[in-house]
Amino acid sequence: MARLALLGFTWQANGQVPHTYSNIAEQRLPDPRCNPDGIVTGPDGALWFAETVGNKIGRITAAWAVTEYPVPTANSEPSGIVAGPDGALWFTETGASRIGRITAEGDIMEYSLPTAGSGPYGITVGPDGALWFTQFNSNQIGRITTGGSISEYPIPTAGSWPVGIAGGPDGALWFTEEFGDQIRADHHRRSDHRVPGADRV
Repeated sequence: MARLALLGFTWQANGQVPHTYSNIAEQRLPDPRCNPDGIVTGPDGALWFAETVGNKIGRITAAWAVTEYPVPTANSEPSGIVAGPDGALWFTETGASRIGRITAEGDIMEYSLPTAGSGPYGITVGPDGALWFTQFNSNQIGRITTGGSISEYPIPTAGSWPVGIAGGPDGALWFTEEFGDQIRADHHRRSDHRVPGADRV
C-alpha cells in the first residue's frame, strides 16, 4: 500500500531534537501501487512528489488533500523532483529519458534528453539558475535551463552510476556515484583542488 508520512518532532527546551519523536502520521494514496519517490515543498506551500509506477506527479496539502496529475508519456517513471527558480516543479523521467516541468496548476511539459535510455534520476537547482540532474545509465550529469536548453557532461569514471545530486556552498554541484564509490563535485569544468578521497570532474 502506497503512503506518504509526516514525522512530528517535539522540540526540547534547548532546541535539540530528542531521541524519540512524537508521532508518525501516514496518508494512503489513491493508487496503492504508485511507488512514491522524490518529494519537495512547492512554491504553493504544498508537498509535491513523484509516483514512479503510477506515472503521475502528486500534490498533498498540510490538510492531507491529495491531487494527482498524470504524466503524458506512458511508463515515464518520474523519480526526482525539485522546486525550480521559475515557480514550477521540475522532475526526472527515468524510464522515458526526459525532464518534466509541472506548474502549480498541473500543466506539464516534457523535454527529451539527447541521450536515449540515459536514466535521469536525481535533480537539483544549480547556482546558475538551471536544473542539474544525474543520468545513471549514460554516466553523465545533465543540465537544463528553464527555457529548455539541455547540455550533458560525461563522468570520467566509467560505470559510476550517478544518482543523488545537490548544490554545494562552494558554487559546485555535488553528486554521488553509486557504483564508483565516490562523491564528486562538478565545478563546470573549472580547475580546482582535489578533494581528499575523491577526484574532481
